[in-house]
Amino acid sequence: MNIIEKHMVEMPDGVKLFTIVQRPPDTGRAPVIFQRGPYENKEIDEEPLRNADLRGYCIITQHCRGTALSEGDFIPYDDERRDGLATLEWIRRQPFYGGEIYLQGVSYTSAVHLSYLSARPADVRGGWLNVMETERYNIVYRNGVLKTGLHGSWSVDMYKRNSILRKNFVAETFLTHPLAGITPYIFGEEARCIEELFLHESKDDPFWQTPPGGSEYRDAMVDLPFPLLLTGAFYDIFMEGMFDMWETMPAEIRQRSAFIVSPYDHDINGGESPLKFKDASLQKLYPEFNLDWYDHLRTGAPLKFIQPGKTTYYPCFGSEWRTRDFLTDGDKAWTLYLNDGTLDTSPGPGGARHYVYNPAAPARFLGGLCHTFGGMKEQDPPNSRYDILSFMGAPVEARHLFEGRGSVRLRVRSDRPDTGFYVRLSVVKGGKTWPLRSDITSLGRQHPGYQPGEEVWLDFELAPHAYWLEPGDRLRLDVSSSCFPHFLPHTNRCGIQALQTGADIARNTIVLGCSSMTLHENTQG
Repeated sequence: MNIIEKHMVEMPDGVKLFTIVQRPPDTGRAPVIFQRGPYENKEIDEEPLRNADLRGYCIITQHCRGTALSEGDFIPYDDERRDGLATLEWIRRQPFYGGEIYLQGVSYTSAVHLSYLSARPADVRGGWLNVMETERYNIVYRNGVLKTGLHGSWSVDMYKRNSILRKNFVAETFLTHPLAGITPYIFGEEARCIEELFLHESKDDPFWQTPPGGSEYRDAMVDLPFPLLLTGAFYDIFMEGMFDMWETMPAEIRQRSAFIVSPYDHDINGGESPLKFKDASLQKLYPEFNLDWYDHLRTGAPLKFIQPGKTTYYPCFGSEWRTRDFLTDGDKAWTLYLNDGTLDTSPGPGGARHYVYNPAAPARFLGGLCHTFGGMKEQDPPNSRYDILSFMGAPVEARHLFEGRGSVRLRVRSDRPDTGFYVRLSVVKGGKTWPLRSDITSLGRQHPGYQPGEEVWLDFELAPHAYWLEPGDRLRLDVSSSCFPHFLPHTNRCGIQALQTGADIARNTIVLGCSSMTLHENTQG
């Protein structure tokens, strides 16, 4: 049976963090797998820990400060670099330490490691990081629009998790005007770490170059000194950022690393996905992939599925994995024009479609796709509300594989000085509609000084994806001005949205015949 040790590891400020060690029954030194996070339970079942096959590794699991059995207050992101580096120093002083450390984490438990990678700890030899990214702005905002369905609700739930047990919050709390100043009513105290985020909508804001804005995490991949196994999913909340992480790695390190993308969401194995694909669960396909990865880094042991230097991905609605260096745009561009309720290969006669956007009653969409929680969910019928305009493509006649990014370009106007616009691309298969990608922006973001009634272009970028269309499938594009509870509804007023003391109703217009969408088909196999 394995040896189980429990420690309260003291941090430089005196706070003690609960840390549990699983190590092989012999008393020798061993390579260490290090993981830490805020989601651990206070009740610990030691039996599976004692009976687990460690394969010669020592596994260290630490509870982040202010969570589970650790002391202190949990303030998202604030203490992870200091606490992580201090714990690495503690590990080095332990009699079981064998000189090698391998990092392991999922979601925020990956972020805790990204916080200190720029310190380049010499004894960290590699790791497996699942579904996380290094750009804090992208976790909080999309084109200046607050991701209430991601960092908003998560940060409220996690803030001082052990200390403030009752929180006066529902998703509709984010409809408060002004939103800035709301945290004393949620927590009974001001949560400055949350309030500060409301005030920095622009990615160019200097705030995002400071530690509270994630500067400690941003360059984690730039000078990465050791190989990583990155795993994610096309519908994961951090997927777009993970593609950027893969491309940002030094080329020599990337050749020794690997990237795997499943067709699912934040659970990359698809446990709660409404659709299941054949052999698409990495955990079922390769149960001990993480330990085999560490063995490969240590001894050169062969890998069964993972291909170093490659992106291995599973296109949605398909039946097999594919491998290439990067997921790039397909070689054939498809441009479809928004006509009177249709998506066509040629522009129509023109015209316009109008709708009323009321921020007090924002449009709701099912599933957060790759921007917020919720992943893929079956969609409502087309034109399901007065403020959602749907455009339907003709049934495709052959099988097509689309890969890479897409884009939407809308010609729009509004009777307000600023407003939001949202697009969602879906595919209709056998009478059911499944979302593919979406994007959101505002007039003020792309056209500062917009004048009501002015006709302008708005550009949207659809995150990387890979998916199959089968004969009879139809593409559908929905256009609206809001997507609640995933994004903060625009008030139709100029300026920082969280500071607005009220909201106005807008009359928005989509110009037909010239507005278009472009996707990329892979015809090369």
